[in-house]
Amino acid sequence: MERLLINTREKKLILPTSTKIMKKIFLSLAFLFGTLLIVSFCINKTKDKKISIKFSDTPKVWYSEELTPLNSLSETDQAAGIEKAIVLLKNNNLCLPIGKLDRKISAISFGGPAKIFHETIGLFTDTEISENTSFRECNDTSINRIKAREICIISLHATGTKGAENNIDIENLGILDKLPSSQIKILILFGNEQVFKNINPARVDVIIWAKENHYLAQNRVAQLLFGATAAQGKLTKDIGNFKLGDGISTKTNGRLKFGLPADLGISTLKLNQIDEIALKGIEDGAYPGCQIVVAVKGTIIYRKSFGQQTKNGINVSNTHVYDIASITKIAASTLLTMHLVDKGLVDIDKNLGYYIPEVTGNGPYAQINIREMLAHQAGLTPFIKFYSKTLVNGNLNPLIYAKEKKVGYDLKVADGIYMRNDYVDTIYKQIINTPLGIKKYEYSDLCFYFIQKINEKIVQQKQNDYLLSTIYMPMGLRYARYLPLNFFSKAQIAPTENDKTFRKQLIHGYVHDPGAAMLGGVAGHAGFFSNATDLASIMQLFLNKGEYAGLKFFSEKTINDFTRVQFPGNKRGAGFDRPNASGGGTCDELASSVSYGHSGFTGTLAWADPKNDVVFIFLSNRVNPDQENWKLRDMGIRTKIQHVVYEAVNSRKK
Repeated sequence: MERLLINTREKKLILPTSTKIMKKIFLSLAFLFGTLLIVSFCINKTKDKKISIKFSDTPKVWYSEELTPLNSLSETDQAAGIEKAIVLLKNNNLCLPIGKLDRKISAISFGGPAKIFHETIGLFTDTEISENTSFRECNDTSINRIKAREICIISLHATGTKGAENNIDIENLGILDKLPSSQIKILILFGNEQVFKNINPARVDVIIWAKENHYLAQNRVAQLLFGATAAQGKLTKDIGNFKLGDGISTKTNGRLKFGLPADLGISTLKLNQIDEIALKGIEDGAYPGCQIVVAVKGTIIYRKSFGQQTKNGINVSNTHVYDIASITKIAASTLLTMHLVDKGLVDIDKNLGYYIPEVTGNGPYAQINIREMLAHQAGLTPFIKFYSKTLVNGNLNPLIYAKEKKVGYDLKVADGIYMRNDYVDTIYKQIINTPLGIKKYEYSDLCFYFIQKINEKIVQQKQNDYLLSTIYMPMGLRYARYLPLNFFSKAQIAPTENDKTFRKQLIHGYVHDPGAAMLGGVAGHAGFFSNATDLASIMQLFLNKGEYAGLKFFSEKTINDFTRVQFPGNKRGAGFDRPNASGGGTCDELASSVSYGHSGFTGTLAWADPKNDVVFIFLSNRVNPDQENWKLRDMGIRTKIQHVVYEAVNSRKK
């Protein structure tokens, strides 16, 4: 279930008796066939991440007297009701919410269906998942894999069968005897409170009670674990070792929540106009496919993918990754620069020569002010076709490139193309030997060639490695990466151009930008790949003033400085694009004057609006198969979709 909460309640049809009998026979056969398929699947997939899968559809009806009134409410109101009713009874050492996600987590469920619980966990992190009907079915292999993780989430689910709607099998608590004392153990009960009589709170670090095994309860508990929602509930009576009024409150930690437009009073019908525009773009050949994410007030309310990776390729899903091109400038380079500024390691009011004299020498480039450069008004030429000087009669110069990796040729430019390592020095010499122009606003990729040099010199690491270990992985970003082929199969990566000039192949899994490719795929101006959801998290980090998931990466003072207008007559921030003085431009005209973001040559846009608390992401590969396809720009698709978002937000019910 892609959006998890977009399930309308099942509508029952009144059928003739004979039809009902046939329906029962059909359903019984379907169930038997389905069971055989699942068993076969489990036998043949024992080496996969999911050890075993034994669940039916998660309950969609509230059973208990306390919660049955929810059945008459809208899904939004039901979700809000159960969110307030979930009780956090123990939170040893403030284990919740789980902030840093560079830790290994296992999740094991017993009893009734747990499908939505695990699907929702999967929106935030990868886990070692095991679903078993009972503890007796756990084998040593599955137990050992669970024990090897730092955090173990154990959920006990009511069966949801007639006559036992809310019962939990207490024998499943035996799993606790198998787990090491050093492991953080989170116990969640979806059902009858009588099980509390058999729980010794000292055996676990966290205890959560959700009262019923409903799909909305599963969704909201999973989101609570990671700080996307808060714990609010209190006990209304004594239960086991816990007393009336017990219940620990937590706050959200800035991590994006997954919800519905109606949660914020926004019309789903209005947002459906996005679908029409996106599909029209595909129909008219503006791009083969795209991803779109909209978050408002920290909640993702729209998350869809359309079309295919290529005109006759794989259907785009929400976990496919795109080359985001120049959005790299803010999602990677500027982000890292702000992080270092906040640590007192970089001062953007100094000159290039202060940090990298070995690159600039003593000439004019040494005097370039970094703030001016980040605002694209240091006089740098817009771009240089570095690759053109490496071609001989239209072919790759064999003195510069090799077909296989070998000593001195480590920079992989594309499949079967490795560049000589020392040619990077030639690239920077070409920049330094290019005369500077007058100081006026003129967009240039070259600014971030130098920013990368500064950042990497300070952190003593490649930019991609430092960002991954220090920011992306702790945030829980799984699809935001440089060098995507090191992490994903080609099938998960949208290809870009069929390059007929330089690399003479379909660019698939390698950065589209030739200059970034010649730096080995890791550059300050391009080279970053992401899906729309992870990119939305990075933009939300900016809106959160440097904090995400309870982690702080830079200060409010720093982000405010970088996102403001830097110089009169220049709309740019430091690294960030901004609206024109009269509104609009890269963004829609309804975006506020304090909004910021960036677009990308491959057909991408990421925008954050602190005034309206909106994050907007559009990813496409409009350069496939030819970068001269400008229909996306000419049709104004990105800003038209953004316009729909603002109209929906502005007309929401207060």
